This record gives sequence, C-alpha cells and structure tokens, in this order.
Amino acid sequence: MNQLDVERTLIDEWQAFVSAVRTDPDLAASTAQARGSRITRPIIWAELEDVRLAFAEVHAALDDESKSIALATTAWSVKDVVSHLASWATEFRRQIETVAAREPFDYLITFTPKVGPTEWNAREVGRRRSQSLDEAFRELDTATARVQELALSLPEDVLFTAAELPQTPDGRPESRWRTRLADLMLMKCWHDRYHLGRLRDLLSLPE
Repeated sequence: MNQLDVERTLIDEWQAFVSAVRTDPDLAASTAQARGSRITRPIIWAELEDVRLAFAEVHAALDDESKSIALATTAWSVKDVVSHLASWATEFRRQIETVAAREPFDYLITFTPKVGPTEWNAREVGRRRSQSLDEAFRELDTATARVQELALSLPEDVLFTAAELPQTPDGRPESRWRTRLADLMLMKCWHDRYHLGRLRDLLSLPE
C-alpha cells in the first residue's frame, strides 16, 4: 500500500468517525472498547497512557538506525511516520490549548475527503527531517503527556462541549469541524493506533 492509499484509508475512517460523533457524541467512546459507552476523564487518560507505553516499546525496538530509515510506505521511512505522529500530537495539543483559552484559530487545515490533509502532512514531516529519531519520539511523548494533563484538568464545559476546530474539508472557515475536546483526544489515540499497527508489523512486535 502506498502513502496515498494509507492516507485515503485513514482519512475515510477518521471522517466517518467524526461524522458519527457529530450525531451521537457518546459513540466516540467506541475507541475505548470494553471500558463502557460513557467517556470519562480516567478513560481518556488511560487511552493516552496506553499509546504512550506502546510508543515507548516501538522506540526501544528501533535500536538500529537501519530500522528507522527503512520504508514504512512507498514515501515515508519509519522515522517519517514517527515525525508524522509527533506533528499531529503537537497539533492536537495546540488545538486543545487554544480552545481551552477561548482563543480563535488563525489558520485552517484542509482535510479533503478521500485525500486527507496531504499538504499539511508533507509540510510538517518535512519540517522535522532534521530531527533525530529520539527528538521525534520526545516531541510525540511530551505532547501526548500534555494532552493527558489537559484531560484531567480542563473544566467540564470545555472538555465536553463541541468546539470549532481548524480542520475543514474544503478550505472554508464556515465548514470547520465541530467536535468535543474529549472526542478529539480519543481521535488522537485512534490515529496513533492506526500507525502503531504498521510500525509493530514492520518491527515484528506482538500486538
């Protein structure tokens, strides 16, 4: 599967999830299978901790540089995938903090249906090419830990009320996504696990 196919699959499933959440917010808790249908702070924190531990395991398995430069897709190396995950972790953290501060977004991320935010992804991965693998993992973990802190500390009306985000399917501000921050945090976990599966396969790690 090439990079475009990976992104299309991910975006199709992610946008279906977002659409479902818009009509039934409690459906987002399906990300936390077997933990109940109601999203709570402990559930969000535990989901984020689960992906942090999984990334730590992947990081430890990349003990040889040749493993990190191996192709994970036709376009991205393993390190590029980690940089992609770090870029989104930082972006999720930024979005959550911006909403919590009740500040407006002064930018948009075009999330084209069937294609995804390819321009944004390519730019953010490119910006991180000079990072070491350790730095990419550090950014990923630091941003995820910050989202965990916010999951426990944000006021109820901020965490569980729909907010307008910079993602838009057509580049128009009026089409921006509206999603609860609690759901956005679980979307981050879903996105992480999507790529974790591929990394685990490449490194022959057990599920």
